Amino acid sequence: MSSDWDVAVVGAGVAGLTAARVAAQAGLRVVAYDRMAPGGQLVNLTALHDVPGPGEVTPSAELLGRLVAAAEAAGVTMSFAEVTRVHAGASPRLETSEGEVGAGAVVVATGLSAGRLGLPGEELLVGRGISTCAGCDGPLFRGRAVAVVGDDDWTAEEALELAEVAAAVTVLVPGRPGWSAERAARLAASGRIEVLTGATVTALRGEGVLSGVVVATSGGERELAVDGLFPYVGRRGPGALVDGVATDESGRVRTDDGVRTAVPTVFVAGDARSGAPDSVPSAEADGAAAGAAAVAALRPAAGRGLRIVDPTFGVQPAGSAAEILSGGTAEWTEVALFSNSKPNATELLRGVGERLQAHWELPEIGFASKPNASAAADKDVIDWLSQRYKMVLVAVGD
Repeated sequence: MSSDWDVAVVGAGVAGLTAARVAAQAGLRVVAYDRMAPGGQLVNLTALHDVPGPGEVTPSAELLGRLVAAAEAAGVTMSFAEVTRVHAGASPRLETSEGEVGAGAVVVATGLSAGRLGLPGEELLVGRGISTCAGCDGPLFRGRAVAVVGDDDWTAEEALELAEVAAAVTVLVPGRPGWSAERAARLAASGRIEVLTGATVTALRGEGVLSGVVVATSGGERELAVDGLFPYVGRRGPGALVDGVATDESGRVRTDDGVRTAVPTVFVAGDARSGAPDSVPSAEADGAAAGAAAVAALRPAAGRGLRIVDPTFGVQPAGSAAEILSGGTAEWTEVALFSNSKPNATELLRGVGERLQAHWELPEIGFASKPNASAAADKDVIDWLSQRYKMVLVAVGD
């Protein structure tokens, strides 16, 4: 295997960090990419409602801290390089701001892009009145009027957070609200929030800085004077980032079975997955499933018993101490055993090998030995071990 990593996870939000942790706990070399910082959408929220269960509230920083600590404890390498392209295939490749890397498997967990209305002049006003992070930019609009555009739970949470600082928050819903009954009740209870359904923003007002929006409703057009606009519509999945996988109309990656794409080495988790629910528990479940699927894709089914592979003598079947088959069948794997041929040393390595194989679910473990305890180790055998295996366990006996 010549890949830089066993598993590369693109995105370090809830789904990405969970997938990376699960894969690393299985003993794989895992990197998680996020060009800014770990956390994904958690960075934009102060509190998570209905997490870990209905009616419960968890500070987002607390959950993020737990996820990052668990991933790093499992051995995940965090990278802040930007992934600019993922080439799916039997041997996936990632183009990053630090160069191209290879991976045995890739988990796409980028989430969705920032919301956009698709109106003329919109990009010029981003950062000048238009934002998609209430937690980041909300304090800039303290005591002022703002509008939020969207229809899901994320929209509702952002509106509720803005209502803590803004003088007035108008929620513009293009169709009908899709948020939960609990969030509907919280919106209705706020004295600073007004919800307008069937409302579409058709134009932006302001020269250099946002000063208002034009809104089309069933009753006609109206102008709304606002200093801040937070759009949560038009969010796109990572379809443009990943080559070789099918996507839906919003750019989210389609799956054949849960988190599996049509490419056996590429998996998707969280909001990047077509049809995924927008919730923390769903993202965690997706991440765990994607991490486990990546592990399974890189490791053939275990359970066939210990196979001792010797490049000189061939395969010695488990349970047979005498029969030697001709023809070596050694292939690259994680661990090899090396003995000086003394019976007690070889027996020790067999016991260690069985435990390692069960723990890491290895299909086979490499084995080599000196022809006798007094002879020097054969140079070709040592070269074979160093080229094919990451770890060589040596045992000697007298």
